[in-house]
Amino acid sequence: MSRIANLNRRYAAAASVALNGVAIIAVGDPTGARLNAAVRRLLLAIRDDGPGAWDDLLGAAKALRWRLITQPQPASFNPLLVEMGEEVRRQVSRLRGAVADEALLEELAAAAQVASDAVSPIGAVLARSIKEAGPSGCVVVAASKPAQMALATWLSDFDTPVLTVGELDRSQPDVGQAFVVGPPRFYRSSLVTAPVLNVVKFFMPAWFSDRSIPRSPIAAYADGAIRIGAAVFVEGDISEPVNADGEGEVEEDFLPQPSWGGRKSADRLPGPDEVAARKVLLSGNLAIYLDDGDRIRALDPEQPPGERVVYTEVNAVRPGTHLLLRQGETERGALYRTALALLASKGPAVDAAQKAWKEALARRLGLISFPEAVRELRARGVRTADRVRAWTDPSLMRPAKDEDFDALLSWLEIPVQPTFGLATMLRRAHHQASANLRDQLERAVSEADLSTMERYGHWRLDIGQEGVRGLLATRVLAISPQTEIVLRHDARVPFEDRSGQWLE
Repeated sequence: MSRIANLNRRYAAAASVALNGVAIIAVGDPTGARLNAAVRRLLLAIRDDGPGAWDDLLGAAKALRWRLITQPQPASFNPLLVEMGEEVRRQVSRLRGAVADEALLEELAAAAQVASDAVSPIGAVLARSIKEAGPSGCVVVAASKPAQMALATWLSDFDTPVLTVGELDRSQPDVGQAFVVGPPRFYRSSLVTAPVLNVVKFFMPAWFSDRSIPRSPIAAYADGAIRIGAAVFVEGDISEPVNADGEGEVEEDFLPQPSWGGRKSADRLPGPDEVAARKVLLSGNLAIYLDDGDRIRALDPEQPPGERVVYTEVNAVRPGTHLLLRQGETERGALYRTALALLASKGPAVDAAQKAWKEALARRLGLISFPEAVRELRARGVRTADRVRAWTDPSLMRPAKDEDFDALLSWLEIPVQPTFGLATMLRRAHHQASANLRDQLERAVSEADLSTMERYGHWRLDIGQEGVRGLLATRVLAISPQTEIVLRHDARVPFEDRSGQWLE
């Protein structure tokens, strides 16, 4: 289909949804309602007692509830649901005797047991709707990539495509209806404000009270902005446990959230061998401290083979980004050694020259303040003087601009040659080493089954190739809003951290 035909279909779909609104199929789910009521009681207890002892139980309970909402397939296609129910009960057992509200613990354990064993009525209604529409009449939209893969396995016999919102937008399938799994608030506004299909239906539990339709971020600034309406259709048993506290919603985020705590390092400027970095939680119970320096290597599984290994700007890293990291050290350090090896007999001289000017720079920065160093360098015409601390890093070849490096060496009272030429030679070798590594990675990725990474969020490249060994692809789960001062050589190095264990 031509681009013009696709655009015409898009306009027709937008007009249809604007005129008719969307449908919300609110399905009675008593077991899910019981778990939700228990989680809300837990949130109220935490609001009164403060976080700490309850945190792991809250994370496990919210993760179980999230999966009930977004993955309503039968237990045979949802083994993690059972594991999450068991995890809630383990956390309850851990807290027995440590907290006062034993009744709440008992209710959470019982609710988790029932919820993880029950057959989801939402899944039954969704399956029935797919049969009524026919495999060529609808597409199922999932809240995340893991949910999409799990639902696709369950619905494979229906021959109905299951897509994420991004995949729906790119593929624009020629079907009539989009069956969206989960409440509207779990999805970005473009699903309804710029729809791909004429009919959009959300399948969600009746106990989830927020049925609001997301609006475009610019709608508040537009005259006569279109508001998408919603028709609610209720099915099944909508009875819910009595809410004794009488409170309304006590939370905004239904997905488990990380607890970052307060800043650990002092509020100061980084030292010569330090950087300001944000903690990034990664799948596989890993984390890194990500500084705001050079670009970082990433993996885009949606690109065609040969184009999946990319560099991305640090400020473009988001939850869902797949990073390619080297275990035990930064990629920059490994590439530095590889570049020296490419220089063969000239490698030792290059390495010695690099160490000499970087050590001189570190000594100079130890004698004067950072602002003073920046002022002096700018007075000499160094336009990137604010990166002076970063240039002490052994894995950074030299300032990018020739005139900046020339002025820096003069400031350090080091003869420009041969240091300038040797550093430039090393930079060319570093570029070659990086290109060789990218080729190796592309071959490894093209030969691998990426479904493991997409399902579980991480994948180790244990294939034995030199340069690739020890690398892993891992998905970003969350990024801390605050920076910490860390040693430069610790930045971008993965380490074990279970803070993101409840994040999907």
